Amino acid sequence: MEVSRAADRSGHEAGGGAAERAGVRPEERVGVLTDAVGAFDRRTARLARLVAATGSRPAGSLGRLDEIGWQVAGILRTHRVRPLPVVVSVLAGDHGVAEHGVSAHRPEATARLFAEIVAGQAPVCALAARVGGRVEAADLGLRTDTGDHRYKIGYGTADITRADAMTFGQALDAIEAGARFAHEVFPAGSMAACGEIGVGNTTSAAALAARLLGADPRDLAGRGSGVGEETVRLKTRLVEQALERTSGPDGDPVHGGDPVRQLAALGGYELCGNVGVILAAAARGCLVVLDGCMTAVSALIACRLCPQVREYLVASHVSTEPAHRMLLDEMGLKPVLDLEMRLGMGSGAALAAGPVNALLAVTELAAASGPPPAASPPSTEQSRNATAQSPDPSGSERI
Repeated sequence: MEVSRAADRSGHEAGGGAAERAGVRPEERVGVLTDAVGAFDRRTARLARLVAATGSRPAGSLGRLDEIGWQVAGILRTHRVRPLPVVVSVLAGDHGVAEHGVSAHRPEATARLFAEIVAGQAPVCALAARVGGRVEAADLGLRTDTGDHRYKIGYGTADITRADAMTFGQALDAIEAGARFAHEVFPAGSMAACGEIGVGNTTSAAALAARLLGADPRDLAGRGSGVGEETVRLKTRLVEQALERTSGPDGDPVHGGDPVRQLAALGGYELCGNVGVILAAAARGCLVVLDGCMTAVSALIACRLCPQVREYLVASHVSTEPAHRMLLDEMGLKPVLDLEMRLGMGSGAALAAGPVNALLAVTELAAASGPPPAASPPSTEQSRNATAQSPDPSGSERI
């Protein structure tokens, strides 16, 4: 998508809105993406649990990893699973709210980090290489011109304390751009590890989390890039201002319960884009591995738009951002790792790909060797135990 370089960051003129202006109904644009997500195959997931009960190790003995293995079986519709190809996607966007000094980094740092990722010199590139994966990056909303306009919707968002981050049409365009990107970089049935970069985006994510969860901003703003207590208090005040700006006289959000309009008001281009990435990756039958707080916000919005997406999600880790655990709890997701990470850029998702694929390799080996010589079909008690040792991998909570 070609974008005018004359865009004004706060005037919402860059990219986007073409389909909206052409009269296409917004629900139709989102519906194309949500309708493409297939149903999770619970029968195959249960079969994978029962088959595991006949193996040489107790079903569920690898804990959370076994649950993910059964989840992969349901996604791929086969109990004979194997390690998945790993692709880490990193979407980039700048935030107007960063001008308030909410990060340890200046706003221009996003573009520098994006260049490092593209050059293969960023930490996430090393982490992805260790698990045999690759990193794909897309500029959806950097303030600078990277020269690649295929996915770019705007040149940074407006300051959410003063105006909506973007127009509703741009939010839809960014979701669709993320979906196009996902279809181009994720092979069907792969491990889609989702990441993002954007100086100031923890403030936008906290505002969205407060709106989506109905939570107190004081419980959500965290240290982000490693800021001190004074900056955390500043972030809290900015989130409160953004929520007040987008609330009516009765305190209810002026955008109602529409998650896309909430994204347009409080989010960022990379946050919108990851909604599309998650929807499209699920439609391609991928295991969708979330990174930190920002991808969790996008995932919750994707779940609100399309509840069955939940069954494709894995939380790679829980970060130090207070909102992150609350978002995971809302979706009923348990993190694979808890290492107090806060690097972002898909690093946690890349790191978690290692143990997940290790589990799938164990499962593949067991399937190839068959049951032990003395094994017999699982008894009723074995079947009951295999089912009881883990919740339904699709999750019992509905969004």
